[in-house]
Amino acid sequence: MSGLDVVYARSDRMVGRRIAGEYVLVPLGGKGVDLDAILNLNAMGAFIWERLDGRRSGVDIVSAILDRFDVERREAERDYLGFMESLREARAALRVRP
Repeated sequence: MSGLDVVYARSDRMVGRRIAGEYVLVPLGGKGVDLDAILNLNAMGAFIWERLDGRRSGVDIVSAILDRFDVERREAERDYLGFMESLREARAALRVRP
């Protein structure tokens, strides 16, 4: 599946925090921070976010998902790619290398 060989890193414009049992991504900035840009992550989303270190490819992260969650490979790949699309749209993840 295409896109799994890409390596991403977390953007420094977002910070991840666990708040009251929920994991959220909050945009950083001064005046004019868009509070609608706060992203609530499910367990798999938080798991992926924590692994976006600029070294691991999608293949590596999907393998980790399969070790951690009871999910089929095809579903894990689809979930990963969909989540990464959301992070890219929010400018929360940056492509490090193809």
